[in-house]
Amino acid sequence: MEQPKQINVVGIFQIITMMIGIATLLFAFGGKTEQLNRLQTDLDKLGIVVNDLARAQASAAVADAVHSRTLEDIQRRLANLERNSK
Repeated sequence: MEQPKQINVVGIFQIITMMIGIATLLFAFGGKTEQLNRLQTDLDKLGIVVNDLARAQASAAVADAVHSRTLEDIQRRLANLERNSK
């Protein structure tokens, strides 16, 4: 009679062990999913920052071109004034 109880206890321990294993797998999978979601959010934010940086760089390039033309115009006028004053 002792045999069936011992088999039953071993079976219960096996079921508990399997449940713990499955719970551990689900917990690990949930953690990985959370990490992926966080990384996706960070990548989206990074994309916005890169887009803003590209716009700022383009605006700066346009401003530099305008300043260069203005400086060239001033330089040309100064050269004309120097020629006229001699």
